[in-house]
Amino acid sequence: MAYIPLNPKSCKKFDYDDGLYMVIGKRKNKQKNMLQYMGLAKKLSSRLNQNHHKIFNVTRDHQVWLGEVTSPRSPGRKLKVTDKMLDLAEWVHVYFLQLPLNEKKKTNPPDRKIIIYNRWWQKDYKTPFLKRPHRDWPDMIDFQGNDSNSKLVWFGSNYIRGRYNEII
Repeated sequence: MAYIPLNPKSCKKFDYDDGLYMVIGKRKNKQKNMLQYMGLAKKLSSRLNQNHHKIFNVTRDHQVWLGEVTSPRSPGRKLKVTDKMLDLAEWVHVYFLQLPLNEKKKTNPPDRKIIIYNRWWQKDYKTPFLKRPHRDWPDMIDFQGNDSNSKLVWFGSNYIRGRYNEII
């Protein structure tokens, strides 16, 4: 996955199709800046607006990171509107990171194996960020079909197995 940062207000002007977005910030009465929500967008400018059902629960220190799958898509004819690879990428993040504003995809693991390698870029899509946007966002998620064989990896620092919130 490749991600670039955006201010929530500038999302309306940004031409972006078919991808993921991660919202980081603080919610009302919370002091900690956290990974809050991951969602799918067919057309980002219409998805991220004042009527979004979750994003505007993040009231301070907003950050929106746009993500796109940079590997081949799922083979075969699309059976759903949402590409399976995007769905799996969102699902594995929500499940392992237990994002507080996501309600779906937190209980059961993804229905397929997937490896996600997260990379973060400047808005020019060429210059990488030297640090990840948030310390809890892993560089890699390796889901091999069950929690015990799965890995969340932070390059240069942490390495854990299983769900993030069960280890802390």
